[in-house]
Amino acid sequence: MTEKETRTGALRTAGRLFWHYAELVIAVNLGMLLLGMAGNALLPASTRADVRLLIMVAEMAVVPALWMAVRRHRKQAIGEMVAIIFAPFLVLLVLFWLGLLGVAQVSMIGHWAMYILMAAAVFRRRDEYAALPRFTVRGKWFKGAASVLIVLLIPGAVSAASTIGRFGDIYEARADAVSVAPAAKSHDPAKPTVAFLTGGNGTNAADLLGPYEVLARTGRFNLYVVSAGPRLIHMTGGLDLVPDMTFDELDRLMSGQGDTLDAVIFPAMQTPEPAELASINAWARRQSAAGALTVSVCNGARALARTGLLDGRPATSHWLRMRGLRADFPAVKWRSGMRYVDDGDVITAAGVLSGIDAALRIVERLADAPAARQAADAVHWRHYSPGAPASIPVRSLELADLVAPLNSSYQTGPSDIGVLLTDGVGELELASVFNSYTEQSVVGRTIAVADGPVRSEHGLTFVPRATLAAAATGLDRLLVPGLDAARRQVPGVGDLRPEYLHTTGEFAFDAVLRDIARTYDVATARFAAKTLEYPVVDVKLTGPRWPWLPTLVFVLLLLLGVAAAWTITVAIRFLSRRRAHA
Repeated sequence: MTEKETRTGALRTAGRLFWHYAELVIAVNLGMLLLGMAGNALLPASTRADVRLLIMVAEMAVVPALWMAVRRHRKQAIGEMVAIIFAPFLVLLVLFWLGLLGVAQVSMIGHWAMYILMAAAVFRRRDEYAALPRFTVRGKWFKGAASVLIVLLIPGAVSAASTIGRFGDIYEARADAVSVAPAAKSHDPAKPTVAFLTGGNGTNAADLLGPYEVLARTGRFNLYVVSAGPRLIHMTGGLDLVPDMTFDELDRLMSGQGDTLDAVIFPAMQTPEPAELASINAWARRQSAAGALTVSVCNGARALARTGLLDGRPATSHWLRMRGLRADFPAVKWRSGMRYVDDGDVITAAGVLSGIDAALRIVERLADAPAARQAADAVHWRHYSPGAPASIPVRSLELADLVAPLNSSYQTGPSDIGVLLTDGVGELELASVFNSYTEQSVVGRTIAVADGPVRSEHGLTFVPRATLAAAATGLDRLLVPGLDAARRQVPGVGDLRPEYLHTTGEFAFDAVLRDIARTYDVATARFAAKTLEYPVVDVKLTGPRWPWLPTLVFVLLLLLGVAAAWTITVAIRFLSRRRAHA
């Protein structure tokens, strides 16, 4: 064999190995994109991040395994490739469970390790892969489909990495173990008592803090944040809350005072562990049987529906959750188009800020209507509807809502946002920041910073994730919620200057939505308002009309995908001609 023939044979083998590796990479991403869309549609929003990650890995493994079977690979090779796809994620998840890595880091490192191991497996079995006949694509439609897949591969991979990296851990528990005592509270048996439930895997900040401040502003209630066990509760976007007491401690307090619980509020909670879930359900059913008013806010309706207390009754929830709720709880008479549904001893509120109206309804029923009006005025809620729920639009996904995937995937604006906690900050002021930039507009991730635990305006205890000095170098912005903090002017660190959001007496979310419009774009601010179920007709939003830069990034990645598809097509044709002339 001549040297030229040897080089030609080596080149042909390398080309075949590259082609087979490319087939597997395309199959992996095809599974992630197509099966992932189906999985995201079917999985409840409360699914744990590590479970979601494992499901994604399974989706990535299915299509390559099927493709290798079609290509007549041996079972050993198929099993090896499936194991290789799973292996790095399983190893890294151990570090996640030990609290050493976040789910975003597991996803990013796992993907890189998987692709490297896949290449190593192809090389290790190079004789088997090189001996396979070249797959010939028949039919223009199939070639077109393959080209489209390659074009979408780059923007799709960037989208998945960016979205998981920034928002996969929106309810992630802190890595360190912190023990902080809550503020002491006195109990007045003459006042109605309201308990706010929390879940150990995460609780929505706005669903809890909004109604809490409304009720606290009246001065007419005993308010307690409770949990199944003593723990720190992580809330939306890296805000950690110290519960006032456990279920058992509240039961002992009420018994000792000769008192009974008047209302239990379910905010949206990430699905608790089985033992905790059973404890929450049993405790809530027991309180309801004893005469307590049971209330849910937004997707807290899912947690309430699990107790069975909604069966056969009318109820509402967030418009984006309705399809899943109707499928999972067909015994409930789900309704849309109203702020809340009052069905006697059960009240269910629609999305997020509809919890404000549900809380005002609690004040009307357990105190009086003048107290509800005063509470609405105190928090600057302009949409109070005395005695009956206000109607709201029946929402659905629209073309303008494309801002959400554009932001989560390709946002180039400030995405790492420090939120400086200060003593005396209002609960709604906190919720407006931690919810709006993350879950509602998906423009960035937030982290609570302070030099130690802080007490909110009405006595809740929050624990920061880091000191400002330690976190400053990794932050793009430093936001300071709270009118009181704006008046006191707290210092920044280095070049990171504090930005005060609440500078006038207004509803806390108004200032945040204006900032989102100004810093990012108006379309994103309107999407955030839509998911908050908050009418912004009287809030002036100024800024770019659309997320043009993220849109440009998507177009450039799409063009890069086109270039990649063209390059692969040219390479295949070149290798085919070389083979034909060999």
